[in-house]
Amino acid sequence: MAIQRPADARPVAPYVFRGFNGVIGHQVVAWRPGFVEMRLDVRAELCNANGLLHGGVLMTLLDSASGFACTFNETATARRLSVTLAFTTQFIKAGREGDVLTILGAWRPSSSQSTFAAETEIYNQANELLATGAGTFRYLKGERSDGVLEFLDQKAAD
Repeated sequence: MAIQRPADARPVAPYVFRGFNGVIGHQVVAWRPGFVEMRLDVRAELCNANGLLHGGVLMTLLDSASGFACTFNETATARRLSVTLAFTTQFIKAGREGDVLTILGAWRPSSSQSTFAAETEIYNQANELLATGAGTFRYLKGERSDGVLEFLDQKAAD
């Protein structure tokens, strides 16, 4: 079942990713508890020797969207630490330099307090499905120091 953007997903100001995620260059577009929408403009250095978007980049995007959808608190002012326990990826169609990707991540119900599940999808600018992912993650103790989202509509909400 395709992930749908909830009507109450709010636009997000630029978020600075750290480490490897910063190298990939994706951006958070919109967020709400249990959902995230991200975007990536595919650059040549993200492609493999065949000129196709590297599968590792797709997997990173899927994993990143899972965490963003599931680790922020209700107001996006704190982000829990988490790690990936298991992740399954399905590659459907190749991405290429110049593509503009939409990455959707969504929380899935879990009865556990220490783990969570998420599903993710990546589409190109023609709305063609490129990849899907499903994972199980463990919450760790503590919060990330970079765990705050700023909303573009914040002033209107105040």
